[in-house]
Amino acid sequence: MYSFDEIAIFGYGGRNVPNEYLHLKKESDKLAMIFPGRGYTTQAPLLYYTARTLLDKGYNVLNINYNYLHNSDFSNASKEDQIKWIRTDTSAAYESTKKIDADVEIIVGKSLGTIALSHLLKNYPETRQMKTIWHTPLILSEDIQDAIRFHSSRPLLVIGKKDPHYEVSVLEDLLGSTDGVAKVIEDANHGMEVPGGPQALLEVMIEIVKAMTTYIESD
Repeated sequence: MYSFDEIAIFGYGGRNVPNEYLHLKKESDKLAMIFPGRGYTTQAPLLYYTARTLLDKGYNVLNINYNYLHNSDFSNASKEDQIKWIRTDTSAAYESTKKIDADVEIIVGKSLGTIALSHLLKNYPETRQMKTIWHTPLILSEDIQDAIRFHSSRPLLVIGKKDPHYEVSVLEDLLGSTDGVAKVIEDANHGMEVPGGPQALLEVMIEIVKAMTTYIESD
């Protein structure tokens, strides 16, 4: 089992960056970080099951619970300042892990959180050897493409065919240039939701958990 804690993280403008540290009661020196989407929190199905998969595989988990969706200062900021804000919070979160007696080995991002992954890969060279899980990545962005293509080490990309950011030629190019792997869900949208109600959603989550488990356990 695990306990819930919070660590001090101060990001853009000295603001607190909310977080949730899931610390295994069985001692582990492994740590994973999860960066959510703008409106898709770490308690939403895809990231909830991601965290529980990581815990099951012996990783402590640091959820970065920034809340840009309901932050009027963020919403009113220019696009450039929003990106700067995200990158500043991301750096603060990553550097805060020095306070934790565990080494970051896996980084996960969902949607806007893949901007965080991109920033870490480009600015912290040690992250390029880590496993990275890209949930519904913004792969039509050149910045995201460059981060995956040039700085990631065999990433896992999880995306739905109904996601507006899905483009098969871009995905295949990224996989070919990185020896990465992908889990593509046939009818899933950007929220990884599918027609068919809650049972269909749970079946999708099972598929993704299996893909993540195989990836996490791989050399």
